[in-house]
Amino acid sequence: MKVCIVYDSRHGTTEKVAKAVKEAIERYASVEAYKVHEITTLEDCELVIVGAPIYYERPLRSVLEFLEEHSDELKKKKVAIFVVCFAVAFGSLVGWHIQNHYIKPLKERIHGEIVGTLVLRGGIGDIGEGEIEKAKRWAFRLLDF
Repeated sequence: MKVCIVYDSRHGTTEKVAKAVKEAIERYASVEAYKVHEITTLEDCELVIVGAPIYYERPLRSVLEFLEEHSDELKKKKVAIFVVCFAVAFGSLVGWHIQNHYIKPLKERIHGEIVGTLVLRGGIGDIGEGEIEKAKRWAFRLLDF
């Protein structure tokens, strides 16, 4: 199986997650990780994992633009989404907000099959304790679809 991890990161937090996900599954699948500006086609990818940091209450614009530009290719793919945001620190009170303001804008641009979503706690240059391991476990489960 060919897996493509596509992400963007301003301060390195989302990049840390993308690299950890790649490391977790590369023994079981062919995996490449790309920043959104580094990849031109998703043709060979069976599973596309999209990673987006949250800035000013929205997924990073470059990730949204990437999804729009590749919407036709994504129709034929299995897609998983992860976001890194600080809002998770506030617990279940912000669950609705996270789903409607962070996850929904990404899902709306993906017309393929969405096989998983993950929300991780992180901030500028920092990922919450245990979040990397959580991401690795999530990625491993994605291979069993």
